Amino acid sequence: MSTQRQRPVRVIPDALDPQQTVEIEKRWLPRGGVLAILAGLLPLIGIILEIGVSRDRPDDAGQVVSVADAITRYAAGDQGQGLHGIQAGVAAVYGDHAASLIGSALLNGLGALLLAPLLYGLLRSAYRRRPSFPTWFQWLPVVGAVVFGIGGTAALVYDAIQRQDFSNLPIAAQTNTAATDALNASRDDLTGLVLLGSFGQMFVAVGIGAAALSAMNVGLLTRVMGIVGVMIAVFTVLPIVQGAPFLRSFWLVALGLILLGRWPGGRPPAWDGGVPRPWPTRAQQIEAAERAREAKASAAAAESQPAPTPKSSGSRKKRRK
Repeated sequence: MSTQRQRPVRVIPDALDPQQTVEIEKRWLPRGGVLAILAGLLPLIGIILEIGVSRDRPDDAGQVVSVADAITRYAAGDQGQGLHGIQAGVAAVYGDHAASLIGSALLNGLGALLLAPLLYGLLRSAYRRRPSFPTWFQWLPVVGAVVFGIGGTAALVYDAIQRQDFSNLPIAAQTNTAATDALNASRDDLTGLVLLGSFGQMFVAVGIGAAALSAMNVGLLTRVMGIVGVMIAVFTVLPIVQGAPFLRSFWLVALGLILLGRWPGGRPPAWDGGVPRPWPTRAQQIEAAERAREAKASAAAAESQPAPTPKSSGSRKKRRK
């Protein structure tokens, strides 16, 4: 007799009634579309603000001199910036534009918070048609978006305030050493928030990938939108692509237009039917194309055959000898 304990079998619930699904989502689709567009545009505006601040910082590469030039300048009495180096200049510029940095952080945080109801609603729509994952999983992106939005925003705002305090120091006190000390102190203070924000960002990435994949599998999103959503989830955790934030903004705006029915081609049919309508696989597409070619060839062959000659209605009788 086996002593191994058997795992309990998880009972998969039935899909929701299609008519009830359509009625529920009819009220959610307009809100979901607006949430998606705002979640895509607000961080984009924040990135533009941050880029504008970065343009005013000193060009450290343009101020690099060779050893020979440095010795020549020192002999001539020109000691350059001295203690007021590039790092102090960058910290001072960011401190002077602290309001823009705080605004950028708030926009990014608000965009992250808007992902919570959006991803939850998209996962719920997929779950109503095909309940293939546990219900608790739907709350994972909600927790991640809230943690990432609040933690990340608090860290960025605190860092901007620290830089502003540095820029308010007397010019004589704005040295590289003071800038380094302020930066290290800010990093030490933000260790917990940065770690919390990293976990939230990971949960958001999992939520984006799961929502895009689940919606694609039941026909709520096209294959292109589903694949791009999974790519965005990967790029959120592994920032290997420099333009990943712009790609995410475009994807979210496109998702919003789909939910609002403003995307070219309208919403996929699965939204109006309330039932899963998965897209055909590559093998099914090839098989359908082959059947279409065979049917077309058969029709062409039938048209090319000559029409049969009609038989004579009368028949001659043979004479008897």
